[in-house]
Amino acid sequence: MKSLVVCITTLLITTLLISGAFAEIRIGVQAPSGAEKAQQDWAALADYLTGRLGEKVVFVPVSPAAFREFCEANPQGFLFHNAWVYIRARLVKGARALATVEYQGEGPRFGGVIFARRDSGISSLRDVRDKVLMCYKFSSLGGWLFQKGELVKSGITPEKDCKQLLEAPDQMAVVRAVKEKRADVGTVRTGILERMQREGKIDVKEFVIINETRHEGFTQLCSTALYPEATLASLKGTPPDLAAKMKSTLLSIPAGHPALKSPRVERFVEALDYTPVEDLCKTLGVEPYRKREQP
Repeated sequence: MKSLVVCITTLLITTLLISGAFAEIRIGVQAPSGAEKAQQDWAALADYLTGRLGEKVVFVPVSPAAFREFCEANPQGFLFHNAWVYIRARLVKGARALATVEYQGEGPRFGGVIFARRDSGISSLRDVRDKVLMCYKFSSLGGWLFQKGELVKSGITPEKDCKQLLEAPDQMAVVRAVKEKRADVGTVRTGILERMQREGKIDVKEFVIINETRHEGFTQLCSTALYPEATLASLKGTPPDLAAKMKSTLLSIPAGHPALKSPRVERFVEALDYTPVEDLCKTLGVEPYRKREQP
């Protein structure tokens, strides 16, 4: 009788494992505007994926600092985060990019902008020396690290060569600070200046774009190379068949589908090459290749 119970129990466990049945499929997602807003933003996509995958899909807000804990607690799940978090998750948690997000009117790549007031006399990267520079968080890719990479390549170490480095509560605050002469130089991700002009908050002609860089097919003001947008990645323990089904489902969602109505997602495309982001991390000595303390 005992042997029969053991056999039945083993059979049930094996059946569950083979069928890939989980209580729910958890996707760790970035939440720049807070957990509640993130859950609202991704509710439609969660419902769509639930219907397509046959298992309940839940988006779990995860800050960049907490991605390791999420990966450890959900080894069979997914992570939908920016390129820097993905690079770290790939190295330390075996994450694998499945699809890259493409935002409406922006595409699957973005960059950074370095700017100053047109009447400031600042026109090149070398002019950034001894100036007050403001960015949106030292941990922001498009708001700081992309631009820092360009400064470092030009021979400038911002922490040493700038008069002062300041962080702002959001990217638009950076633009306002430069406009109001509370900072000499500002750095924001591509698209911010254009958005503020559309909303009537600034006139882009008031500013000069430092190290202006043009990219084929990319129409936004830019000062840096372009890097891939956020990726949805499987984790080390995610069953391959589930990862493959998640990828095919995301790539098959047509542009403009109601499941993508928020936050400004156009569609998902094949995962781009994230090597440029990894190379930037190595150059700057930031995680997962930290060489020195950041400001």
